[in-house]
Amino acid sequence: MKRNIFNTLLVLLLAGGLLTSCGEDWTPTSLELDGDVQIKSFVVNEVVGEINEKEGTIDVRVPDGTDLTNLSVQMDVPEGVLMTPDIRNITDFSLPISVRLVNGNVYNDYIISVTELFYIGFLSTSSSVAAIVEDDEKAAAAWFFSNYDNGEFISFDAVKNGEVDLAKYRVLWWYFDQSPVMPEIVMDQTVLDGVNDFYKSGGGLLLNSHACRYLWDLGRITSNMPKVIGSGEGFDNPDTWGIGVTLGLENGGWAHDVSNHPVYSGISMSVDGDGYKWFPVIGPGWKEDHNHIIENIPGYFGIGPNNNPEIYQAFAQELQAEWLGVWGGIRDYWMAGVIEFLPTEEYQGRAIYQGIGGFEFNQNAKGTINPDGENKYQVNIYRFTRNSINYLARRN
Repeated sequence: MKRNIFNTLLVLLLAGGLLTSCGEDWTPTSLELDGDVQIKSFVVNEVVGEINEKEGTIDVRVPDGTDLTNLSVQMDVPEGVLMTPDIRNITDFSLPISVRLVNGNVYNDYIISVTELFYIGFLSTSSSVAAIVEDDEKAAAAWFFSNYDNGEFISFDAVKNGEVDLAKYRVLWWYFDQSPVMPEIVMDQTVLDGVNDFYKSGGGLLLNSHACRYLWDLGRITSNMPKVIGSGEGFDNPDTWGIGVTLGLENGGWAHDVSNHPVYSGISMSVDGDGYKWFPVIGPGWKEDHNHIIENIPGYFGIGPNNNPEIYQAFAQELQAEWLGVWGGIRDYWMAGVIEFLPTEEYQGRAIYQGIGGFEFNQNAKGTINPDGENKYQVNIYRFTRNSINYLARRN
């Protein structure tokens, strides 16, 4: 269980003797650090939730068709704990809810997700999880199948051969990081038709890295917008890479702030001096140069300068999409790397496009800066993915 302690600065001040002039006797025992802030059990409509203390999540999967806006909650929490919000009085869990438990000077955060029991497909060009070679896809599959007991592996060959009915699934996730060139199997007409039928009928698509290209192949994107497509082996890098979630600085504020979008639920945002919000996805160490993003959007529309709000409107209208993220540090409308493609008359499903580099499920243990390959921001990648799957799985 993670234990977070309030008043760290106060401890430093007191330890330094800065408050001795008050004439009070103070000892470290003045802080209450032994409070229990762990949710012992969480039950929704008699379904027991799965509590993951490491990631700070509680997942409950109720039967398909359950009304998520009218639920009955029972939970076991330590006596005397303060809970914000008090979820014992909440019945609507149609969106993830962030809750904080406080006991003395200790607190604990959870993200609670209640979803209907349905099936999610993990798409792959490999024949099985064991056959996956690419390290990030393999790590993504390992994470997925350890967290989703309603997840099933789907090879594109099985789609082509008619061995799987995609209508069974609410969400298909394809994490493809091998090459910007689409494999022959995914371009097979039977496969394209099968995925398109799923998507057009209301199914959700989560696409990562070079899998983002598939939206053009499926016909959801017809615009020939400029792109940055990186597929380099990588390099040792001391920086922290992140994703920006605010656009259009004007009059001291931001015209577009999507930090409250469900895909970012529970992700702690860094805030710069001008209010710009972003979150890190990978720390110092070896980074693969894998991007699949849309760039020079002002040039494509012939609208300038780069911070002209007409660019945003033109982009959103042409693609019928919501601009969710950019390379960390970008503050105008130059590029888009995280996008939600909204339902249209033809494509009734939603798609989340995540093509920004650094979104690695396995930071390589290479180089001298971080030879162990430990990414301290990995939880942000997990949370974004979990949130995206849960969001796409909602009934429209």
